[in-house]
Amino acid sequence: MSDSGPPKGEREEDPERSFVSRVTRTVVPGVVRRSYALKLALALFVVVLLIAGIGVVSYVQIQGIIEADAEDTLRSTATVQSNAVGEWIDGIESQTRGIATSDVYGTRDREAIRDHLRDSQALAGEDVVGAHYVDPESDEIVASTDPEYEGESVATTVPAWNDPIERATADSGDGDPIASSDRAYERNGRLLMAFARPVRVGDGVLVVVADVRQGFEQLYRSETITTTRVLTADGREVTAPRQSRPAPLSDSSAFDAARDGETAIHDRESDVFAFAPVDGTDWIVVAEAPKAQLYQAGETVGRNVAVLIVTSLAALAVVGLVLGRGTVLPLIRLRERTRALEAGEFDVDLRTDREDEIGRLFTSFAAMRDTLRTQIRETEAARERAERSSQKLARQNERLDQFASTVSHDLRNPLNVADGYRDLLESKLADAESEDVDLEELREYATRIDESHERMETIIDDVLALAREENTIDDTVSVDLESVAADAWANVDHEDSTVSVVGSRTFEADRERLLRVFENLFRNSIEHGSTSPPSHAQEDAVEHGSTSSIPNPEQNPVQQDGSSVSIEVGPAETGFYVADDGPGIPTDAVDDVFEYGATTAEDGTGFGLAIVESIVSAHDWTIAVDESYDDGAKFVVSDVGGE
Repeated sequence: MSDSGPPKGEREEDPERSFVSRVTRTVVPGVVRRSYALKLALALFVVVLLIAGIGVVSYVQIQGIIEADAEDTLRSTATVQSNAVGEWIDGIESQTRGIATSDVYGTRDREAIRDHLRDSQALAGEDVVGAHYVDPESDEIVASTDPEYEGESVATTVPAWNDPIERATADSGDGDPIASSDRAYERNGRLLMAFARPVRVGDGVLVVVADVRQGFEQLYRSETITTTRVLTADGREVTAPRQSRPAPLSDSSAFDAARDGETAIHDRESDVFAFAPVDGTDWIVVAEAPKAQLYQAGETVGRNVAVLIVTSLAALAVVGLVLGRGTVLPLIRLRERTRALEAGEFDVDLRTDREDEIGRLFTSFAAMRDTLRTQIRETEAARERAERSSQKLARQNERLDQFASTVSHDLRNPLNVADGYRDLLESKLADAESEDVDLEELREYATRIDESHERMETIIDDVLALAREENTIDDTVSVDLESVAADAWANVDHEDSTVSVVGSRTFEADRERLLRVFENLFRNSIEHGSTSPPSHAQEDAVEHGSTSSIPNPEQNPVQQDGSSVSIEVGPAETGFYVADDGPGIPTDAVDDVFEYGATTAEDGTGFGLAIVESIVSAHDWTIAVDESYDDGAKFVVSDVGGE
């Protein structure tokens, strides 16, 4: 029987893609599916609808956002102005409180009280225009900074003071008994406000008068479209003493909300108002702005959005016409050739005579083909190099392990010998208890042998670490050059040799590994040194008394074999140096002194200076031989830092 199923190509088609194809066949008419031009036109039409819809929605949203931002700005303006008014009132009340706390009122001396009031006014702010002491019982102004007020009655002279004086004297004692005028009063062409508070000593009341215009000056300095006013709780303007009727705004729900302590917006036909309460008072700041100017930005943005939509649609139409021409056949040809590339045919012809986008697309695919071919070749070569590097690294690791084992073996041999001598010494100590032997001295020698063993074990471990691990420093501490040099010298068998430290400095380092640097440099100087006069630097240091000497407590005045070396340690420009008065380093050997196995001593191992260089490099320092030093050998460690 023959296979009646679908063709092979259809059986292997992606199920998801087949589903999309079935949906497309159902929704899109066949005439459109078979025409690239109609497909492009349909796509452009859908894009036009999307752009128009998004533009309309964006316009509505932007209008709403701009209006909300404008109202928030107006609300913020009202809040800022209310805070400024509140701060002004707090400032006047604070000054009133300060003037009222003086003990001078208890003297009942009018002149003393008058002088106090005048001095206080001189120290007060510019908006304080007067200070007056009133006897509430007699309603007399006892003392004042204005001579015209003294001896006069409050009720006949300034009746506006009566209300704050009555409220201040009627205070129950809870809180601060200070009261102010509800509204400003006019006198001599000035808008004034009275603040009253009972004095701390005596029965009188202090009245401080402030200039409202000067205090509210910031309300009238706005350079924006916003105007501001201050209203009382009953809707009358604070700075309009002759206003008898409440403002129409006092009937709005936003005004009621402001009286309850909230900031609210009130929208009228042509204006928008923001109400903000003033803390500590029953006043309300009103910020007003015309709608036409407040929402002007929204209209401008709306026009710009409309222009942008129209321009985008026109540009889209032009782009559609340009892209719709001459693209089908070149893209089909390019698709066929890219399939050949997928099959690994890198000799496929991608040449073209076109110079437009399609031509550059062909050129790009050709470049991609060439690049892919080159990358494949380079990948193969890199894989071969990696294999060779892996083999080389394995051989290097094997040699490194051999080196570490050799170093460990060479250092452990003298350890074994020292162990044998220590056993002999202990046995002799046990047999010499009845003889005339300095047992303490022998025990000290045994202790020194133990300490040497421990030190050599540490050296072995660190050398193995240098050989097998990364040469890095993790933890550092602050060290002193002189202290480290002294400790290192104590760990070295220096016989008749001496060391001198000329100056010191502190820096960050791994102290244990830094000790090894100095120990190896000291041993190098002792092993290669010979009898010679002290260096010039040492003579100068001793002559001027600036050298700190670290003596050998067990040395004799003159070494039996006549061989000794003088070593000098001191700070350098960016680090420190170690110098000796030995024969120095031959010129042809300077470049190799830090190499493994490089030594001129018969019994030297050639690892000492190499380990020094490794430790110095691990600290990110540098070490070099000072070839200009003529009195022996001088090693300079640089880039240390510190002080």
